[in-house]
Amino acid sequence: MRKQNDTLWKGILEPFFRDFLRFIDPVLALTINADREIVFMDKELHQEFPSDEGIYEQRTVDKLVKLYTHEGREEWILLHLEVQDKYTRDFSQRTYNYFNRLYDKYKKPITAYSIFTEPNGIKRTNAFKINCNGTSLIYKFNPYKIAVQDNDYLMQHGNPFALIILIAKATTLKKIYKDKQGFDHALLEYKLKIARSVLDRKLPERKEKLMMNFLFFYISFELSETKVKFDHEINLLTNKNINNMTIEEILIGQAEIRGRRIGEKAGKREGKREAKQDEITRLITKHGFTDKEIVDFAEVPLSLVRKVRSELN
Repeated sequence: MRKQNDTLWKGILEPFFRDFLRFIDPVLALTINADREIVFMDKELHQEFPSDEGIYEQRTVDKLVKLYTHEGREEWILLHLEVQDKYTRDFSQRTYNYFNRLYDKYKKPITAYSIFTEPNGIKRTNAFKINCNGTSLIYKFNPYKIAVQDNDYLMQHGNPFALIILIAKATTLKKIYKDKQGFDHALLEYKLKIARSVLDRKLPERKEKLMMNFLFFYISFELSETKVKFDHEINLLTNKNINNMTIEEILIGQAEIRGRRIGEKAGKREGKREAKQDEITRLITKHGFTDKEIVDFAEVPLSLVRKVRSELN
């Protein structure tokens, strides 16, 4: 689940980045030159902090962004954004380490934001402090805790990024509903309400598709029948043929049932493989995922993704 959510965040932050900036810090957004390109420096960030360095392995989703300001044609700042699903005691120190090394390299102003997606209301520190014999340092970053945000405020906000935050907040439902049926019922109503809001906003087609993908996959139903019901309701809302996804879910269910009922291990493997192939088909045909996104999201080999795609063409 964590890996899937990482993939979803990575896929939605760049297309909605201007919306993110206006939502998370409207004052900063006013200082940014909207006529200049936003430059995503993920490659440079990963070169500076390779994933095999132990202290940086825990990061979830990182973005380093170059933003041109109104102060001059070549005046720019860096924005470092992290989406963190689990708080660790050394988080503030890690964030400072990013700042320190990035400033040492670029010698440019840096602002840092951390979005905490953990499903609890625990307040986290946003500062790293050192004090030794009269010499001190205080580093602060900008935290944003999804779990404590107000649902009505997010739903009524005109910025589409507010709906992305609201979708991610669905993880808090697991803290409220301990039984599967109760959770699924609450999540179904929650997702359908957001879906109606997304569709009512008449977003550009690409943005609407990305947000609906985020809504579909960010947190899953516990029961397969609830997933089928949700897909059916979405198809009705979008005036699409309701049979497509329903049949697909039936096929997935049949493959899983066959795998469970066949006592031999070979039969179980075949059932799971068929279910995976059906899932890959859905991600390609219904949601337009790339091969790499499917590999990361569904945790399947690239060879299987390419095989399914070739059979569809």
